[in-house]
Amino acid sequence: MKVFKRNSVAFGAMLGSLIPVLIFIFIQEVFTIKRGITVMPRFDENTILVLSIVGNLIPFSYYMKKPEFEKTGQGVLLVTFFYAAIYIFVKFIKQH
Repeated sequence: MKVFKRNSVAFGAMLGSLIPVLIFIFIQEVFTIKRGITVMPRFDENTILVLSIVGNLIPFSYYMKKPEFEKTGQGVLLVTFFYAAIYIFVKFIKQH
């Protein structure tokens, strides 16, 4: 799609912010709906948060493989580091 062919850090940051949220909602919904029907592995919230953040590797690798979209990949990476820093701060530093 043409909308994903932009090369800007702002677009990458927007994309990198949106994808983990969508992955988090998707995983929450799938495991909430399916638990009563079949035996599904139960992920705790920490696992779902980490999977959501790691989900940014898909668009990051896609954009960084194409030199014409390097700035978009940098934006995705920037937000990924931001989310990871927030997760580490909340999970490990704030608990102690």
